[in-house]
Amino acid sequence: MEERIIEEIKSNRTFLIASHVNPDGDAIGSALALAISLKNIGKKVTVFNQDPIPRNLQFLPMSPEIIHEIDRSLTFDVAFVLDCGDLDRVGKEIEKIRKIINIDHHMTNSGFGDLRLVDSQSSSTAELIYAVLKDIPIEITYEIALNIYTAILTDTGAFCNSNTTEGTFHIASEMVRIGVNPANVAEKIYQEMPVPRLKLLGLALNTLEILDNGRIASVVVTLSMLRKTGATPELTEDMINYPRSILGVKVAVLFREVSRNYYKISLRSNKDIDVADIAREFGGGGHPNASGGNMKGSLLEAKGKVFEVVSKRLN
Repeated sequence: MEERIIEEIKSNRTFLIASHVNPDGDAIGSALALAISLKNIGKKVTVFNQDPIPRNLQFLPMSPEIIHEIDRSLTFDVAFVLDCGDLDRVGKEIEKIRKIINIDHHMTNSGFGDLRLVDSQSSSTAELIYAVLKDIPIEITYEIALNIYTAILTDTGAFCNSNTTEGTFHIASEMVRIGVNPANVAEKIYQEMPVPRLKLLGLALNTLEILDNGRIASVVVTLSMLRKTGATPELTEDMINYPRSILGVKVAVLFREVSRNYYKISLRSNKDIDVADIAREFGGGGHPNASGGNMKGSLLEAKGKVFEVVSKRLN
């Protein structure tokens, strides 16, 4: 399959590269690494994401060129959809495109697209992009390396998650040899937090709830909290790791209010619990230890349904 994807790259000229809504480091880093690579070999590339780029990813090369609406007058030979388990998660219909190529590492990928490179054993979509670039081959410049390294760093939880392998470290090491400074990237991603983020974190931690003999922990972020602190939804990224870090907790849940009676559910677990399976019950998916979904209803209803499903998995 990888050979057919490479042939599509070589034989076509105009490309759209898209990733999932509410983008994370892997979605953006993978998209930009591929975009820069294709531009470097003379291709015409447009990168699309429906939502704003998170503040801590805006340092990435080419990130200012990402568009958030697709001009209907534009046409593309091929669309790459990256790090996205289902085409609906791109956020808008991709029209006037002859062929869609699906590159992803989520085990819950629906198998959409004309061509697919899906490997749930990879730590990140960036690992798969790296493999494609090496096989074309395309020289990995500093700008490409910075995007690949950032994507891998964020999707492995700073190399702490169980998806981190020897191969992951090999790629990261190569990116460092090319010129990426790990300390600088870590500072951008994890240490340059705006004041609204810290204020929001304080309010969220006040909602901490521990259930099932200490095995389930949850926090809540409401729209009123966002308004009160001046925070944006992107600043909730990784807040779920606080309840997850509690001794004895097997599954952590973050309920984020998106609109009235509509919640985004984020799930994290230790290595023994597959939360991707849980997320499927709420129209979502993801990784075994990091997944999410959505739910309509009041906060009380959302909590009741999620806690019921999680408790059944634990018992």
